[in-house]
Amino acid sequence: MRLDDATRPGEALLLDGGMGTLLQAMGLSAGKAPETWLLEAPERIEAAHRAYVEAGSDVIQTATFGASPAKLATIGLAGRCAELNAIAVGVARRAAGPGVRVAGNIGPSGLLLPPMGTAGEEEVEAGFREQASALAGAGADLVSIETMFDVREALCAVRAAIATGLPVWASMTFEPAPDGWYTMMGDELAASLVALREAGATTVGMNCSVPSDVMRPMLEHAVRSVGGALLAEPNAGPPVLGADGRVVEAPAGPFAADLVAMVRAGATVVGGCCGTTPAFIRAVREALGEV
Repeated sequence: MRLDDATRPGEALLLDGGMGTLLQAMGLSAGKAPETWLLEAPERIEAAHRAYVEAGSDVIQTATFGASPAKLATIGLAGRCAELNAIAVGVARRAAGPGVRVAGNIGPSGLLLPPMGTAGEEEVEAGFREQASALAGAGADLVSIETMFDVREALCAVRAAIATGLPVWASMTFEPAPDGWYTMMGDELAASLVALREAGATTVGMNCSVPSDVMRPMLEHAVRSVGGALLAEPNAGPPVLGADGRVVEAPAGPFAADLVAMVRAGATVVGGCCGTTPAFIRAVREALGEV
């Protein structure tokens, strides 16, 4: 399937799941930025990527969600944006193997626009341009922008990513309200996705904040109101209490069923966000194979 076109009804590309979740299970301490392991333990990040490839992902995303210039400066890695993003693409490419695409992942810049902050759009876009350029220069197949909560910042990221010439996927994080779905900044779902598409993003959608059963009606609304290539990456859902009284991970089965329902409704890219693991992606792959 092409990365820059909608797939046929009932088909979808399968993304990976939560990177932070998996790296913490592999020993990354709570509160430590995953990007530090690009320098200290790249083999563990490669192993995490490979676990998703083996689970059935068509596209894996680089461990660069927090690798913007501003965020790297807060963890003692100022001036190393290009270097770390290039390393991340190489690590992902080694794990991907033939047939699996590598998406250069971009999260929020770490800067806030007024009235919450004092950054200007030119400053924000310049940081995204540096990161996107490094990802593209290192050989990423596309740019995947995620978890945006301010449509103005998301548009800065899209403009910067489009300048690379690569396909651009852009998703924002929404939560339900009595009259629809909005970001924490008050940006409405359909209007935000239309704006991202008009800015040039080839695939738009939603990720994070909510579990699959809550995201499902969001996706269905986007199909009706936005159309085109749509992406959905819900969280795993809250932990559940096991029969022995211990808290265990949310089950993968209902998550997989919801993602299959989203594909049937019109989603063209699906995957997992916070709390999801290779087990979730494997369950989705198996469920999609039965459709």
